[in-house]
Amino acid sequence: MKLIVVFILSFSTLFSAYMDIDSTAIRDSAKSFKWSLIPVVSQGQAYNQKYFKSMCFTLSQSYALSQMSYYDQLDGIDNIKMRNKFGWWFLGFYVSSIIDSYIDAELSTFPLRKK
Repeated sequence: MKLIVVFILSFSTLFSAYMDIDSTAIRDSAKSFKWSLIPVVSQGQAYNQKYFKSMCFTLSQSYALSQMSYYDQLDGIDNIKMRNKFGWWFLGFYVSSIIDSYIDAELSTFPLRKK
């Protein structure tokens, strides 16, 4: 039984894959996290060179802020509810942008799958 286990382990190392990682593509997750703390701008995504994500997060946060500002100028309980709803939407987009940029930076060391 020991011989079979040794054979399997030694045989599996013969066909192990060698992975090349481009050192210029590695991103610092701490730096990405710090850049993403700037609200509305979504610089953490831009640091990770995810420009489309950066634009999407920036537009969604800007829209939530503009709607929050609009409903803040109006009176009535329904408008206060809408203002608070868009405030939560802004906070959700902001936090998800921070988390996503940190995860993208952490996963930058993984090799891309070749098709």
